[in-house]
Amino acid sequence: MNRMVAALLVSAGAVAALGGCGTTTAGTPVTVVREIVPPPATTTAVVAPPATSVVVVEPPVTVTRAPSLTSCQRLFAEGFSYTYAYNAWVNAGRPLSWDADRDGYPCEQSYGNRN
Repeated sequence: MNRMVAALLVSAGAVAALGGCGTTTAGTPVTVVREIVPPPATTTAVVAPPATSVVVVEPPVTVTRAPSLTSCQRLFAEGFSYTYAYNAWVNAGRPLSWDADRDGYPCEQSYGNRN
């Protein structure tokens, strides 16, 4: 705490009392010393509330794959003729997966019985 000392010079002809420190005579300059204590400094602190944030959580999503189409189903769905499907089967090396009943005619489940 800072303290300041102030001095007051009382001019001649003034009466001053020193309060037990002695007596003065009229016309004698007197210096009165008094300690001045400034009021305590106050600080005002502004406390801001904590910052808030919003978090949006999306609900879980279940992804199911569509059942895959067989080669015959895909050819039929895309509008290819049975002749095109048959030639594709031959060009693919006559895979058994295209001929379910193994009778030499592919894609019968998609295009119907051809034998």
